[in-house]
Amino acid sequence: MNSNFAATIGNFDGVHLGHQELIGKIKQAAKKNNLKTKVITFNPYPFEFFQWKKKRIMSEFDKNKFLNNLEIDDVQSIEFNESFRNQTPKEFFINSIVKENIKFLIIGKDFKFGKDRSGDIRLLNELCNSNDIELNILDDYKKDDCKVSSTLVRELLAKSDFMEASKFLGRPYAISGNVIKGKSLGRRLSTPTANIDIDNVEFCFNGVFLGRINIKNKSFFCIVNFGPKPTFDDYRQSLEAHILDFEENIYDEALSIEFLCKIRDQIKFNSVEELKIQINDDKKNASELIKSYE
Repeated sequence: MNSNFAATIGNFDGVHLGHQELIGKIKQAAKKNNLKTKVITFNPYPFEFFQWKKKRIMSEFDKNKFLNNLEIDDVQSIEFNESFRNQTPKEFFINSIVKENIKFLIIGKDFKFGKDRSGDIRLLNELCNSNDIELNILDDYKKDDCKVSSTLVRELLAKSDFMEASKFLGRPYAISGNVIKGKSLGRRLSTPTANIDIDNVEFCFNGVFLGRINIKNKSFFCIVNFGPKPTFDDYRQSLEAHILDFEENIYDEALSIEFLCKIRDQIKFNSVEELKIQINDDKKNASELIKSYE
């Protein structure tokens, strides 16, 4: 027998406090109506498919991990492609809501659906009424009189205001992933790094940062290079961490890097020697910054 669901739909980039409020509501509705819980999200995000300037807050690895920690019965990630984006609002409703056995739907008041975002709340309400689906529209979630949104979190991360971003995320800002083999550039620079898999996606900020990482229940500070490597003409975004006072092999392990503060912007140096000098300066600056976090 197929299960029926209380569900919500969205990008859930960041899984911030507003998202958590939505998910809490579907869990309450599911318990009250003897339903299971479902979160429908997208990969790639629509803004990635359309190549808008907007960039990610979190990786799929982190989003799935966080949603699973919230004990959702079914997390469904829809591939946002040409076929999906060309669905009419009614086709989207039938394929993504009716056929998914959703009986209770909770969404934010800005929800749009179907080709060119042409479906609105009024149409959604009509479709839900005609298909015996209960619809609940949530108002904006606010903290300290401020609307909590992924846009707000992106703006704070772009300013390296990790403490303020964490207030709206409900947790310290961190990026997780498996340690993978890199190009050994760190060893060429006498600064070995752990390269973290970030799913080949672009995030909303970059630079050189002080971070903190937990390995086998022990905390270590690290210098994080997040973004392209312009000195080596490598302009893909990557995440690598030089872990201070640590020399063990951690390939294939899943690590989470908490971002604490920014050390500097990324710079294209004229030579590897110039970069080595800067890295030594970064280590000195990090040693001073660490005192604020010990």
